[in-house]
Amino acid sequence: MANEDFLTNIARMIAAELYATLNLQTAREMYGKSYFSLGVGEKGLVDSAVFEMIALNYQAVTAEKLATQKPTQVAGFQGTMKPKPE
Repeated sequence: MANEDFLTNIARMIAAELYATLNLQTAREMYGKSYFSLGVGEKGLVDSAVFEMIALNYQAVTAEKLATQKPTQVAGFQGTMKPKPE
């Protein structure tokens, strides 16, 4: 991470802060308690709910972008196989 540019690291920091805030808010809405006072099972449910929300939003935002992408190369080992010389 040290060799990456400053804006990438700032974007990662902001994403991490938003994820933590979303966990705290979700715990408050689901259980009426702070995230840090939840048990292991409750934290697991909150974490999975937050991850699922993020994943669904990511899919909704990027669906058109991902649909237009085409692979530039053939995947797999087709291009690397060479016939044996006889």
